[in-house]
Amino acid sequence: MEVVKLSSKGQIVIPAKIRKELKLSKGDKLLIEREGDAIILRPVVKLSRLRGVDKIEGASEEIEKIREEWDKEF
Repeated sequence: MEVVKLSSKGQIVIPAKIRKELKLSKGDKLLIEREGDAIILRPVVKLSRLRGVDKIEGASEEIEKIREEWDKEF
């Protein structure tokens, strides 16, 4: 678990280790959700990462979730 500080502008810094693990880079978009008193950040899946995903078992369920998130957000 990491502790981050909220700036006066409401910004946080995602620690480098987490950014590297999730392959996040400048300009990437994140979905933000509130679950009770928790804040959940999820990376928006880049379409280029989905190439060939239809061949993975159970992928269609995950793709449907991503489509629903995209429809809500964009």
